[in-house]
Amino acid sequence: QQDPPPYQNNLQANRQSLNYYRPAEERMVDFQELVARYEINHTFATKLRALEGYEIVFICDDSGSMNTPLGYELKQTISIVIDLASVFDPDDVDVCFLNCEPVFHVRNSEQLVPIFAVRPSDPTPIVSVFRCVLRDKQHEIEERKLLILLATDGVPTDNQGHRDIRSFEYVLKQERKPTNRIPVTIIACTDDDDRIGYLND
Repeated sequence: QQDPPPYQNNLQANRQSLNYYRPAEERMVDFQELVARYEINHTFATKLRALEGYEIVFICDDSGSMNTPLGYELKQTISIVIDLASVFDPDDVDVCFLNCEPVFHVRNSEQLVPIFAVRPSDPTPIVSVFRCVLRDKQHEIEERKLLILLATDGVPTDNQGHRDIRSFEYVLKQERKPTNRIPVTIIACTDDDDRIGYLND
């Protein structure tokens, strides 16, 4: 099993990302449309606006464990979160997968429909992908906060498919610095405690 593809290919790609910046006024119009579409209450919508200006990266579990009857429902949830997150990140959301190429500057979840149609497979190498994000977003972290959203239904594994919770804990506690500038939200895509019980530790 090879390492996941590099999160960001080169510095030139980072420079080109400047072309994707959208003004706050345009993004807030989109936000109000999403609030109405998903019937988000005023209090929650106000709290969400605190994310304005964040650099946002979504790490999406596409491992074999995501092959469940809940698959469609989970993709719907992920799609809604991506739609909302994209209106706060001035250059839109980057979506990184565990076992396939990342997609940069995602403005709405419809851009991910072809990828979601692919049957999930392979291990759950959360740690290596997480490290790639931290490494390749160092410049952005200096300028604004980086929010990492991780959607998973399984236990982290190494590239050979063996359980590797300890390395994930180490990355969160020791390599995610400064922690106050890199908040992490984990979206548990299952209610199976055997798979996600480690998230409560």
